[in-house]
Amino acid sequence: MTSQTLTEIATRHQVHLERLKAGAIKENEIFLRQIDKAVTGRLAGRELTTFKRNKLEKLIASVRGDLSLITGDIANKIAEQAKELAVYEAGFEIRSLNEVITADFAVPTTAALTSAVFTNPLSIAGPDGGNLLKPFLKGATKKQVDAISLAIRSGYYEGQTTNQILQRIRGTRSQKFKNGVIARTGTAINSMVRTSLQHASVQARETTWRANTDVIKAVRWTSTIDGRTSQVCRSLDGRTFAHDKGPRPPIHINCRSSITPVLKDKFSELRKGATRFSRGPEGVQYIPATKSYYGWLKNQPAAFQDSAIGKVRGRLLRNGGLSADRFSALNLNKKFRPTTLAEMRKLEPAAFDRANL
Repeated sequence: MTSQTLTEIATRHQVHLERLKAGAIKENEIFLRQIDKAVTGRLAGRELTTFKRNKLEKLIASVRGDLSLITGDIANKIAEQAKELAVYEAGFEIRSLNEVITADFAVPTTAALTSAVFTNPLSIAGPDGGNLLKPFLKGATKKQVDAISLAIRSGYYEGQTTNQILQRIRGTRSQKFKNGVIARTGTAINSMVRTSLQHASVQARETTWRANTDVIKAVRWTSTIDGRTSQVCRSLDGRTFAHDKGPRPPIHINCRSSITPVLKDKFSELRKGATRFSRGPEGVQYIPATKSYYGWLKNQPAAFQDSAIGKVRGRLLRNGGLSADRFSALNLNKKFRPTTLAEMRKLEPAAFDRANL
């Protein structure tokens, strides 16, 4: 088996990881039913329009107590799923390396993997950036309890009946209950699952590589090559970082990017001919593993480029006279955060002129 399989295995594995996330999300659907039952049980049969304010606040406190128990179980469930995935991912990575290189690889302990998952911070942008996994989950689930509490309180002050408030929380049958607070809670839980499991996967794989630095010298950011990839992930694709440097996926909520190992120079022959797959307007195609996201996008039809990155950036990519690497660099600042078009123009005014922008 050739060494090109390292990159190919990693990109194929990300597809399987997305399926695993979907399965984990399915497992957590029971919690939404518990939330629905808890809220309905507290509110049904009580006409809130007759409540005094202090009675209302006592009711909200009881609802929050019920929901806090349920969302605590959600956070614990996701944390357990992350821990289990980390152990699996470490084993998968060792098996992948063994397909390419004959060596006596060190296998990290479960304790080391658990520590990496729960004590290494998430790189996601926004207020949760730098958060550890368990505080991230706790904060995210608290937001869902707050959202339901606020729906009850605001409905009361707007003079809504109990049935109207319940409808606000549960959604309407005509919309298949997708327009209520609980549906949005479900979306938030799904995002927590995807983000947490991606974090666990990345931390487990890098922990494995750090235990085998005689073979692996660095990590390479590997983004999903399709039309849905975020600006920051498009621009990070293909960049390499030392084991203790740079950002790691997930860099935003629902991030699908991963990392692949960069082998020591003595294994350079194994990197020749490596490929990865992309999904463009013509479906799935294999491209050289060394080609970056924007290198690939430059060869796609203009309509697809505009759909993926917007019309202005699409024109700049096509007509600005910029290399794929330079275009990629313009899209991120030094803190690995997306840049605006105005910021890009300041750095490359001539490119904007060439593109008539």
